[in-house]
Amino acid sequence: MNIDATVYEAAVPMRRPFTHAGRARDRSESVLLRLRLDGAVGWGEAAPRPYVTGETVPGVLRAFEGLDLPGLVARIDSGSLDGALASLAALDLPELGGASGPAPAAAAALETALLDAVCRLHGRPASEALYRAGLPDAMLRPRPGPVPVALVADLSRDPAAMLDALPPATLQRLTHVKVKATPDVAACLRRLPGVRSRVGPGTSVSLDVNAAWEVGEMLAAAPALAAAGLSWLEEPTRPRQWSALRRLREHGVRVMLDESFADATDLARAAEAGAADLVNIRVSKCGGPLRAARLAARARQAGLGFQLGVQVGEVGPLWAAGRLLGTVLAGAVTVEAGRQDEWFPPELTEPAYRVDRARYLAPPLTGEGIGLVPTEALLERCRPHARWETGDRAWVPA
Repeated sequence: MNIDATVYEAAVPMRRPFTHAGRARDRSESVLLRLRLDGAVGWGEAAPRPYVTGETVPGVLRAFEGLDLPGLVARIDSGSLDGALASLAALDLPELGGASGPAPAAAAALETALLDAVCRLHGRPASEALYRAGLPDAMLRPRPGPVPVALVADLSRDPAAMLDALPPATLQRLTHVKVKATPDVAACLRRLPGVRSRVGPGTSVSLDVNAAWEVGEMLAAAPALAAAGLSWLEEPTRPRQWSALRRLREHGVRVMLDESFADATDLARAAEAGAADLVNIRVSKCGGPLRAARLAARARQAGLGFQLGVQVGEVGPLWAAGRLLGTVLAGAVTVEAGRQDEWFPPELTEPAYRVDRARYLAPPLTGEGIGLVPTEALLERCRPHARWETGDRAWVPA
């Protein structure tokens, strides 16, 4: 099979920063992968976050530099779509980090690019991959369709003011509001009533702490949190504090794992410890769209609910992969779609990022593969890092 690939370092400025308790972000900090298999071009994206999986942009670039690309592609049976999908699912892509450990963000870029390329090679949409992935029927919509998405208020925005600015018809259609927390537990508790009072009883409300609270303060506030009208509390303390999370749940607070959950091992340990009610599935954190879908199915089998989340600053292939999951999988407690329409110029991808903000609905992407390609305007904002062409024995500087 003829192969060529290019890895790009992307640093696209955002129009406004996104702030949570752990980080303020004002640019994309992503890695793009362009992969061509026998003329079919696939795109992938990694959004490494040190506080989530320990990965950085330089680390993702090193993971690709150590990748035997022809050896990997040789393990994919590209003769049929079913064969290609089965062999792709069998790859242990998160382990491509080698001695430095798992690299799920790098794996997500690679799996997305491979999925995009093999689907385009056979002229089929990537949604077919999910329908053929052996997921339980209850995990799948009858067909891809628009999905309600959450409103997310970061610390640069007053959530009550955001809700007040919405037309009444839009406010009524909101299915979920997620509020980013500060390290001050008491301040968060004061903030919540203004959100809960502005939305209807059918709208769920969550608080995302990004691991910023101390265990003692969190447990002392547990009765007040249980009475605050929260649908769930996301990642309240340092990752994998299983016993503390179990004690919090004993007070009646539903817990969602995010930074504490990246793979099946985390899932099993959390379930065994009784430490969670839900998990946050994110493509870049979980190693790719196919692997993320399988983790969602395993969560449900373990009796846990799941959210389909995003990494802040996704510039193209990642939001397309997330949109794929959101518009095909059924049963998520909520789906996030990001706010690329606020953060980035619209010409970064074809088609452009789109969410119906009047109804907070995200439509599915159509066409072959993941249904999206980066534009030249995006690639002009990226720096080529390394490339591989058929006949090469290693990556070479681009």
